[in-house]
Amino acid sequence: MLHVFKHEIRLIFRDPRFWIPFIIPPVILAASQGIAVSRYGGQIMEGMEGYMMLLLGCLMAPMGSPLAGDSFAGERERNSLELLQLAPIAPAKLFWGKLLAILPFPVVFAILAQLGYWASHSEISTQVAVASVLGALSAVLLTTSFALIVSLRVRTVRAATHITLFLIVPLLLMVQLGHEAFLSGLLVPVTTLAVSVVLTILATIMSMRKFVSM
Repeated sequence: MLHVFKHEIRLIFRDPRFWIPFIIPPVILAASQGIAVSRYGGQIMEGMEGYMMLLLGCLMAPMGSPLAGDSFAGERERNSLELLQLAPIAPAKLFWGKLLAILPFPVVFAILAQLGYWASHSEISTQVAVASVLGALSAVLLTTSFALIVSLRVRTVRAATHITLFLIVPLLLMVQLGHEAFLSGLLVPVTTLAVSVVLTILATIMSMRKFVSM
């Protein structure tokens, strides 16, 4: 499992394409906020900082889908999945090695982006910041587990990535409609994270069984 993990990490660092999606959301959000402030004045963003921090974390979450899509659909597309399955390593260890190589990237980038935003907006309270980070973690877990399931069921990386990115729309709607209740305390964010962990575990178990039975 450790060998698979190291191999996947080397591939990720070797290919700069995987880094592009993690850079785009913060740049777009900063640019749109700058344009809005320059046109309508700083007062337009008053009271919106917590919402923007939560939005940034949720936008970063699906950006790990190219990594998840390449994990299995990429191997199938390169005709190397069968060779991996014939390798002298248990399928479960192979699966976990790939998963553990994927998950840290969207988690770390989402948290770093949010912490950077918080550092530049000191008016955001600690409670709102913590709620935003918990929301981002929930979104990362759900999108990554969903991307993993999709990657095991489609034949190309492009299809896996495109299907997974459809999650951006419901994520944006949920943030837009429920950010006030979500950021009003820690009960909703903690509950959401707990539900996300449970769903992620179930999805991971399903994905592992699918991979082992292939």
